[in-house]
Amino acid sequence: PILDAAAADESRFAGVTTLGVDEHIWHHVSTKPTDDGGRGPKELTGMVDLTVDENGQVRARLLDLVQGRTKAAYTDWLDERGEDFKAGVQVATLDPFQGYKATIDDELAEATAVLDVFHVLALGTKCVDEVRRRVQQATTGHRGRKGDPLYGIQTILRAGAENLTDKQKGRIARAFAAHEAHQEVDVTGSSNLSGAGLFMLLSRSLG
Repeated sequence: PILDAAAADESRFAGVTTLGVDEHIWHHVSTKPTDDGGRGPKELTGMVDLTVDENGQVRARLLDLVQGRTKAAYTDWLDERGEDFKAGVQVATLDPFQGYKATIDDELAEATAVLDVFHVLALGTKCVDEVRRRVQQATTGHRGRKGDPLYGIQTILRAGAENLTDKQKGRIARAFAAHEAHQEVDVTGSSNLSGAGLFMLLSRSLG
């Protein structure tokens, strides 16, 4: 009853000027229909109110979860909200899924579309990891193994520079110095950290 009442309360859609959308995957749920013993939808699209309130705080409220990870799922939800709601959205954040971007272009044409912080940082980290694996293979002829310099720092390369201890910084420096080719990983990692820092600074300054 509590969830039903919350779902029926349309007041949560009032005043949304920054709208976020992201996928949610239930990894423990199969794709079988519920009639065949399935436990419900595996892929969902979630809409979140990211509007900054009068106190400078992000609301960070889940507005809805709908079945499917498709352009249609997001489009249909926006259409249900109506033209007044869509006209009020000034900023639309999204993950890198092209379907969500297509919906924003079609339904929220006046809003500014931006990738959310989490996915920007995740893409940068993925790039560093891909370069590390490629250099690892090129210099050793095999995938990472215990004792390989780059393999030994794979986890700490994913951490923000501000979270590294002096010991971890030393491990990274020694790994990069172990082979001339490792400098490619160093440059990629440094670029990622610089970009992430700039993105976070701009995000904070813009609210």
